[in-house]
Order: sequence, then structure tokens, then C-alpha cells
Amino acid sequence: MCLCTSPIWYRKGGLEYARLLGDSIHQSLRDEYNQTLEDFRRDQERYEMDKKVYQKEKSAERTPPIPPTTPPQLMLFIPANNSKTGLYQNLTENSERGIMFETEGDTLADAVKQDYAGFTDLLRNAFHHERCTFFRRANGGEYVEVSRPYLSLVLSSTFDQLKSLMPTAENGLFSRFLFYEMKSSSEFRNVFDKRKRDYAAYFGELGQGFKKMYGHLHALTEPLYFDLTDHQQAAFVKLFQAWKTELREYVANDLDGTVNRLGTICFRVAMVFTVLRAFDKNAIKGPLLCNDEDFENAIRIVETLKTHAVRIYNRLPKPAPTADAEPVGSDPKREAQKTKCRELFAQGKSCREISTIVFGDESKKSTVYRWTH
Repeated sequence: MCLCTSPIWYRKGGLEYARLLGDSIHQSLRDEYNQTLEDFRRDQERYEMDKKVYQKEKSAERTPPIPPTTPPQLMLFIPANNSKTGLYQNLTENSERGIMFETEGDTLADAVKQDYAGFTDLLRNAFHHERCTFFRRANGGEYVEVSRPYLSLVLSSTFDQLKSLMPTAENGLFSRFLFYEMKSSSEFRNVFDKRKRDYAAYFGELGQGFKKMYGHLHALTEPLYFDLTDHQQAAFVKLFQAWKTELREYVANDLDGTVNRLGTICFRVAMVFTVLRAFDKNAIKGPLLCNDEDFENAIRIVETLKTHAVRIYNRLPKPAPTADAEPVGSDPKREAQKTKCRELFAQGKSCREISTIVFGDESKKSTVYRWTH
């Protein structure tokens, strides 16, 4: 689950290019649905005619006609503008898999608020592919179960839209999301740049490659097994333990869940890289073992995402103000302290050392961490 935040005036249309990576898969599923829908309508007409004949003859020897089954709504991209029952139906009709992809985060936030009981529980459970159940009383009662939901989310929003979806960091969704905070630029964007005209074609072509890989993986009768090497596993555990200790000391214990799930995400990113590499070499067969390059790249990506998660955490409302909370307004002395802290950090000083140099003791190490990360 990923969410990109940006100022309200920032153009988020570039995210649409990422959607093109899955568009050909989505379109092929929609085409398949439309074909089965045509077949269903013909079968429905035939059924109605057979039913009239059966009712007219009323023969005990004649077998009553069987109505055709409504075809499932096949899709890759599941609309965020949805209800709880709709989302459960979309998943059950698509092998419990799907992607929500929205460039306006409030589309999902509004849907969650308006729907009775909401469906954030399903979003939370889907992160770990945990079983979800739902019962509705209409039509004599219906029990719906999604045994292993595989639901991905890609959202972009302003910070206010983000707060509408997850008002605080204690919201269960926070630790399950990857955050990336876009910064605005003072540079005027060249709308006449000819290089950008080929973006759609480029990503569309990449999408065709993903469609081939999707078809190959979808046709497998047995799941692929993926793993890290022994030295990668040792480095993985050591790194995430260090991150947990770091964030506990300098930020808050509230981020324990974020670090734990960043570990899960890092493993998944390494797995995706490994499958992509295997597909390029025409060697998708298990077991797949991660190479060091893919492992290091996954670590670098998640390390950046950790930094952005801390930034978003520090901006979200807290149950009570901290002792070193940022004051409102610009303070020249404080700005000078920030500058000094960042200079010392660039020189390789630790947050404890910087706090002692700038503030006289270690008590402000959390503030130093927030200013330098």
C-alpha cells in the first residue's frame, strides 16, 4: 500500500503513467468479462423462452430450465469509490486479488466514511493476507468470506486528504502504508518538453511486458518459493533491529509497527526484483534465491521510505503535545540551531553528540533526529 503526498497545486498526473503498467492486464480482463456477458445475455434469453414453454406445458416429465449464472466482474483495478459489499464482491470474483489506484486520496477516504461500518478492516487485513468475513442480513442473510485477500493500494493526496483517511498515527492503516512526500519546486515546468510526449507509449510498452509475465505466473499450478541467502537474512535482521532501536530512541515507540511492516515490504520488494530478473532470463522456476544487487536495492528503497514515514508521523496529530514540539511561527534562534544541527550531522556527528554541542546536553536528541532526517 503506497501513498504519495504533495501540495494541493502539485501535478500528480505523472502517477497515471505507473497505472499503464497494469492497464493491458486490466483491459484483457474487462474484454473477457464483456465476452462472457454477451454469452450470458444470450443464455438468459434462451432461458426465458424455455421457461415460458415449461410453464405452458406444465409437464411432470419435462425438466425445468436452469437459469444461467451471472458472470463475475473481472478487473485488475478495483474502484476506490466503493462500498464494503462491493469491495468484497470485487475480490471474491477476481481470485481475491486486485489493485486500488487513485490519484485523489479523498476518493477512498470519502468511500470509507460514507459506507456503513466502513471497510478499513479489510484494508488492514489485506496487508498480511488475513481472512476477512462479512455478513449482511438482506435477502435472508448472506455470509461472505475472503480467505486470503491480496489487495494493493496506490494513492496520491494532499496532506489534508491523508489526515482524512488516517487522522492519527495510531490509526491501524498508518503502519501498513508506504509514504513518499513530494516537495514542490520553484522551477517552472516546461510544458513543451518533447521528451515527455513519449511517456505514455514507453510505459504502455512496459505494460505489455508485465502482461506476459502476469500470464506466465497466472498459469503456474504451484506457487514459487522465494528466499534470501543466509548472509542476507543476517544483514536483514541486524538492520531492522537497528532501525527499531533508532526510532524508539529518537522518535517514538509508536513506530514499532511501521518498522516491522517495512521489513515485510522490503522482503516483498526483493521478491519482485528477483521475479523480474528471472523472467528476463526466462528462468522463472523455484526456488528463487535473491542476489545481492536486488537485496541491496530493496534495502535502499525501504530506507528512503522509512525517512518519509517518520516525516509523515511527525506531521500527524498526536494524542498530547510532546515537550519538544515545534513552536508555531519562525524563530531566528531556532532556525540557526536547525542549520547548525544539519551541518554537524553532515560531518558525521551522532544525534547525541549534536544535542550536546548545540543544546548543552543529550535531552534534545529526538529534536535533532527530527531536524536531520
